[in-house]
Amino acid sequence: MQELVRRVHEALTEPWNKKSGRPKACGLYRAVEIACMYLRHNGTQEFLGDLRKVSQPTVSRIVTMLVPVIKAVLKEFVPTAAEAIEMVKGRVCLVDGTITPCWSYAEHHELWSRKHGTTGFNAQLVGLLDGAPVYISDPLPGSAHDKTAFDETRAAEIIQESSGGIGDKGYQGTSLITPRKNQKEASSAN
Repeated sequence: MQELVRRVHEALTEPWNKKSGRPKACGLYRAVEIACMYLRHNGTQEFLGDLRKVSQPTVSRIVTMLVPVIKAVLKEFVPTAAEAIEMVKGRVCLVDGTITPCWSYAEHHELWSRKHGTTGFNAQLVGLLDGAPVYISDPLPGSAHDKTAFDETRAAEIIQESSGGIGDKGYQGTSLITPRKNQKEASSAN
C-alpha cells in the first residue's frame, strides 16, 4: 500500500494537501485506501464514508480524482495477453472465472448471474500453479457462463500456448482438465 501511495503521490499533478486553502478531510494514504476499497468491493460511497469517518461527497471527490490515477500507476503491472502467453509457455495454468458485483440494473438483464444471484461482470483469471497471476480478461456481462467467457476472451488462446490448464466444472468442453460431473448433476443438466 505504501508503494501504491508513493506512486499516486508522484503521479498527481498538484500536491494532495496544498499549503493554502481548506485542508483535505483525509490524508493521501487514507484517500488511496478509500479509492481501493471502492474499486475492490464496489461499496457505496455513503458506506465507505461511514467506514472512514468522512462524508459521502468527500468519498465521491476522492473516487473521481484518484481512481484514474490508481489505474494509470498500476497499468504496468497488468500483463497483456502477449506477455501472458510468454509467461505460460511450458507451464500448467489454473483458470477460473469471477463475478464482480455491480449495482442492480433492472434494464440490463445481461448483467444478471443466475449462479451467483446478483448482477455483475464476469472476468476470467489465469494463474500459475504457485498462485502467481498471469492474466485477467476484460469484463464480460455477468450472464456469461465460465465456458463462454473462456472462449470469448484471450484466456483460451493463452492456455493453448501453455502446457495445459486446470479448471472447475464450469469449463467442461474446453481444453482444460476439469472434474467429472457426478451422475446426479449430469442427469439434472439434461
